[in-house]
Amino acid sequence: MTDTTWAGVVVITDERYAMLARLAGQWLVEPQPEPIPIGEDSGYEDKAIYIAVNRNGNACYCGKTAPTRALNRGAAATRLGQHTNRSTSKRDEWVEYWVIPLRAATPGHVVSTLEKTVAARLGIPLVHRTRIPRRRT
Repeated sequence: MTDTTWAGVVVITDERYAMLARLAGQWLVEPQPEPIPIGEDSGYEDKAIYIAVNRNGNACYCGKTAPTRALNRGAAATRLGQHTNRSTSKRDEWVEYWVIPLRAATPGHVVSTLEKTVAARLGIPLVHRTRIPRRRT
């Protein structure tokens, strides 16, 4: 298995964040136009789009939250913690993240579409891996 380098191509600015947050339309709770250090809480949102940023300030990953139960902390912070706990490259290279907090009633298909749209606007590929079940012998 090779390590991934999280280069990114676009710096998140206040203006770029505002444009991305507006894409959420009626589903946006309230913009959070400041980056949050990895490991720090994002608030108490249940659903969100998050954008991880590397040391150069480039957006290098875009994801969504899909909690199956209520959380005691922000869903974005929880999801990023899962990422960084499982991947050395993410833990070493991701330094901040931006959050687009969404209303709890936001339908799943809206969250998924918004994730794809934000990633496309930032030039970040969405990588979805399908696990192949191991054969039992």
